[in-house]
Amino acid sequence: MPPQERQQLSFYRRTQRVVIAHEADIFCRGLHSLLATSEGFEVLAEVNSCAALLETVATTTVDTVLIDCLLADGDCIELTRRLNEAPSPPHVVLLASRINDELLLRALLNGASGYLTKDTPGHQVLACLEGLHKGELALTPHVASAAIRLLIWECYRLAATLSATTSATGPAAVAMDQTQAGSPQYHSEPASTESRRSAALPHLTEQEQKILRLLRLGLSNKQIAARLSISPYTVGKHVQHILRKLGASNRTQAASHPSFEGPQIRDEQ
Repeated sequence: MPPQERQQLSFYRRTQRVVIAHEADIFCRGLHSLLATSEGFEVLAEVNSCAALLETVATTTVDTVLIDCLLADGDCIELTRRLNEAPSPPHVVLLASRINDELLLRALLNGASGYLTKDTPGHQVLACLEGLHKGELALTPHVASAAIRLLIWECYRLAATLSATTSATGPAAVAMDQTQAGSPQYHSEPASTESRRSAALPHLTEQEQKILRLLRLGLSNKQIAARLSISPYTVGKHVQHILRKLGASNRTQAASHPSFEGPQIRDEQ
């Protein structure tokens, strides 16, 4: 059933039929009580395994499943993907102790309809789940902000990958375009190491390059701030920009990005 039809059926049914999957989690037990006593929700079942959840969804009409990310018998992301492949897929909302960037990004890219942290107040949980009727994602403003940032970083990462792939055949492609357009042809030697590096890397400002070089030396934000005479907060913002541009999810990945040199900094050792 297409997602649009699923949303329309859920809207006209009004009562949201929910299954909660968890293993003796206090938050999930409280969530059951909250939904059971709130108008517009019907808790069909609580299950304690991925296998039981898949069986329940296969045999019962379910609108929304709430999955504790700490289920022991499976990967919540793989479970999300499998649920979205069902003939009438339910909305899948993950329940996590905190915002985990990697988990949040993978959840959204694999079709999750929401991600709630276990410190979310009850009224916000209800508001997020009610929003599913309208085609919204079940995300609090804080989680939504993190999701947007991660998706932007993912776009930059994909763009950088595409740029690096394109650069491998760049000279030939340029020569072909110039021939077709009647422009002069340039049959030069292969691109220099520096030009290949520039094509493969997203543009980093001079300050970002200095900070990345210090990251590779293992310095903390405070140490980098002292070295460059700027505030740790400013360093943190630069690190965020560096991660975004390089498509890295953490400092270690950024520091190990291939072929980066960057401007020299005095007294590095």
